[in-house]
Amino acid sequence: MLKRQWVCGAVNAGLFLAGTALVISGIVVLVKVFPDIINKTIKTSKVYGLNDDGTLNDFTKTWANPSYVSTMQYWVFDYKNTIGILNRALYPDMDEKGPYAYDETILNSRLKFVANGEQMQFAQATQYVFNPSKSCATCNPKKDTVTIPDISFFIGMAQIDAFLRKILGNDQVKGVCQALLADKCPKLAELLEREIGSFMDLFKTGPFVTVTIDELIFSGYVSPLVTKFADRLVKISNKLLGTDFPLIDGTNFTVALNTENGTTDTLYTVQTGKTDPSRTGYTIAFSSLTNASLSSDGDKLPFQWWPYADTKACNGHALLLEGTNGDIFKSFIDKGEPLPLYISDVCRSATLQYEKEVTVQGITGYRYLLPAEEFDYSDPDNCGFCNPNSLSKYGAYDRPVNSTCLPTGLLDISGCQGNPVVISKPHFYQASDIVRSFVPRFKPSYENDETTLDIEPTTGTVLSANKRLQINMLLNQFTSIGAYSVLRPGAYPLLWLNESFIMDNGTRDDLNSSLFKPKNIVEIICWSAIGVGGFLIILSAALCIVNICFFGEKDDEKNE
Repeated sequence: MLKRQWVCGAVNAGLFLAGTALVISGIVVLVKVFPDIINKTIKTSKVYGLNDDGTLNDFTKTWANPSYVSTMQYWVFDYKNTIGILNRALYPDMDEKGPYAYDETILNSRLKFVANGEQMQFAQATQYVFNPSKSCATCNPKKDTVTIPDISFFIGMAQIDAFLRKILGNDQVKGVCQALLADKCPKLAELLEREIGSFMDLFKTGPFVTVTIDELIFSGYVSPLVTKFADRLVKISNKLLGTDFPLIDGTNFTVALNTENGTTDTLYTVQTGKTDPSRTGYTIAFSSLTNASLSSDGDKLPFQWWPYADTKACNGHALLLEGTNGDIFKSFIDKGEPLPLYISDVCRSATLQYEKEVTVQGITGYRYLLPAEEFDYSDPDNCGFCNPNSLSKYGAYDRPVNSTCLPTGLLDISGCQGNPVVISKPHFYQASDIVRSFVPRFKPSYENDETTLDIEPTTGTVLSANKRLQINMLLNQFTSIGAYSVLRPGAYPLLWLNESFIMDNGTRDDLNSSLFKPKNIVEIICWSAIGVGGFLIILSAALCIVNICFFGEKDDEKNE
């Protein structure tokens, strides 16, 4: 009896120890060992670099030859009330044409590793090919036309207006005029300024121009101000005065919103993640390949882009060059953690904010947004994005006294682009009321107008993205020119775009095979071990109770 009791006790103890070992092992592997393996694997593999034989490692090769599906869609505005805008100060009324969809191909070149492998340099171009199947049924960018504000006309008129004011305000000119016309000089000056618009009409030149979609976006157009006005003046001068001035080369005045189809002038320098994987892909500098554009000032954006940043009245936040370019992000992202991003299209860095969990093709991700606060100029950090010179020249909106900023929702990038271009979210989404009311027909919405980025938080892989922006032209009112004196100043929309990315099947399968399937298998094994271990512990406890009761009765009978 004693031997049987001892054997039963040993079995119980064995079951308990085995169960405890299984439970502890399952928990340790599930909570510590496997996450550490995943952490180490991802961190060591997510580094730009070369293999021992000099070829690109797998991560760099995948980045250099992206296979995700990328599409650029354009919706272009066709102005319908140009006469009312010019003569009656009406708000703009436009039809929206599109989408005109283009397949994007990312071309990475000039890869070079510097700083002992800590940094990588590269040039990145994007090639666009029109895709009719993704566009509206009748869309043909080569044939479809729209009427839009003529960028060159307004720039030219501003220069002509300034020139006339300078000439008419010259003391010598005033002296000659007064000697010839006496007190009629001021009236003559006013007449000349007031009738410039009529003079432009003689040459069939005006504030609005009709162009094809392709001309506006890619191939470019030459303003009638050049082809019909300036050229005619040169011809008249040559004929009447016997001069031999050459005609203006229109190619030097071509206007296009996207001038880099398959080309680039920028060489980027990014961190490789060799010593800090959390900063893989962070842009730290860029330079011009041809000296045709500005380079970064070390790790800051060119001061010419945002000349009022880092002054006595404003901090240097606007000059920060921070974050990746949006094709990759850090691994192991926590909910609520902001993500810095350098957006070359708008010449600035921004911080994306977490919104919610989403599911993309069966994979759980975190959705990030471009918050409205990035375009809110009541925030002291954003004062560097204001441009007092541009605002005084193109004064458009009521604003607080001494304010030098556009209303919330508009970003003036004229310092970067050279033209009076203003960026906003499509349909002035999240802009202030005074901006939204400028185009009464606009109906902004989250679904159509918000920029979204969905990221797998463990690897930092982009699952899908929609970069939505609207390109506007900030128009001035020429109060001294009769024909253009009532035009309402403000941000006139030209087009809005959605640059979308979606992971390809290969990326999805890689995530499943390298992360989720192993994770699921390990979880099944660990939870099974924990379950079996728990069962053994319970079984041990039950047998122990049975043994105590059974052998206790036997001992009682024996004692009796």
